[in-house]
Amino acid sequence: MRKLLFALSAIIVLASCQKVPQIVFVNWSPTLDESALGDAPVPESYKVTLTNLGTEEVITGDFVRSSPASFSLVPGIYNVTVQAHGSKAGKAYNYIGSASSVDIKEGATYSPIKIAATAASALLFKEIHYNASMVTGSATARYLKDTFFEIYNNSEVTVYADGLCIGDPLSCQVYDFSASIENPEKYVFIGTYIWQVPGSGTDFPVAPGESIIIAASAIDHSKTANTLDLSTAEFETICDKYKDKGGQVDANAINMILTCTIRENGLANQFGKFTDSAWVIFFPSQPFHDDGHYLLSNHANNYGQEVLKSDILDAIDLLKTDNPADKRLETELDAGWIRCTTTGGNQSVVRKIAETTAEGRIILQDTNNTTEDFEVNDTPQIRRYGAGRPSWSTWTTAQ
Repeated sequence: MRKLLFALSAIIVLASCQKVPQIVFVNWSPTLDESALGDAPVPESYKVTLTNLGTEEVITGDFVRSSPASFSLVPGIYNVTVQAHGSKAGKAYNYIGSASSVDIKEGATYSPIKIAATAASALLFKEIHYNASMVTGSATARYLKDTFFEIYNNSEVTVYADGLCIGDPLSCQVYDFSASIENPEKYVFIGTYIWQVPGSGTDFPVAPGESIIIAASAIDHSKTANTLDLSTAEFETICDKYKDKGGQVDANAINMILTCTIRENGLANQFGKFTDSAWVIFFPSQPFHDDGHYLLSNHANNYGQEVLKSDILDAIDLLKTDNPADKRLETELDAGWIRCTTTGGNQSVVRKIAETTAEGRIILQDTNNTTEDFEVNDTPQIRRYGAGRPSWSTWTTAQ
């Protein structure tokens, strides 16, 4: 019995003398190579994901440039992914970089993770009503003031509409500006006028899933014609030049700025043709010409305000026939087209839904091919599919 007790005591003493292995953690922080970002804004922070290939453990965290902190990791071999989102001038940027089989251990040095940025337009045409409607009770009288454009934030980040422009390009198959400007292939040329959203840069935020309405006239048109109420539109194309010509008084909507009166005899609140037109939205990176100083100033209508193609966020070709010869836009801007069947038919063109997020936000289809991306609808509607209204847009009725 005494021998057994002695043996047990020896085992306990031996066990107590053995040290429990201690895990030594390593502090690690990503080193980034952002030399390929070009004009994309540099993100303030990145989401970092590390996968331990030995244990399959996944660690996530944020790398914030202004106060970088290190990750405390078990030494091992890791796959690393670095991601971020950002926006600038109406474009949404996705940033990503990765490194495989990184040996993270004490005293090791690591190669920078190269970050790439891809841009997509955050702001897109969502719905357009341009082909007029009929005056209530009339079989022949067309109503021409209910044009509207709905522009939707299709991205995951908030963007600002301040400075956003909308204009109608001339036909690339008819007009030749090669004698008027160097490298005309870099531009589209606006043929009537350009309207611009006012603001200092951060006055008009548009969150993901929200849209803004640009109306020719932000009133309740349903009181006059078989059409819709636009009194909650954010913006309208009423301006001093139009009011001076006897146009209507302002509604509650914010006035757009008429930046270029390229074609004075077309100035009205009707905002474009009713059978066919092409439209682009863009943030200008170059100043506009003064009124009357356009590329074809010898032309009776002073055609030609150039806009860089690289500034264009979205473009749409609306035709009156299915003849490709009527296309205004080059394929790189819009590979297709769409048309409403009648003038006065109160139709709209509506962009299709590509998917719906788990949170219920719609993602619109955007392939740069209007034929594939849009469909004709017989009932115009603003904020279709539950698109949100910006928080600063609070009025409910027109004056």
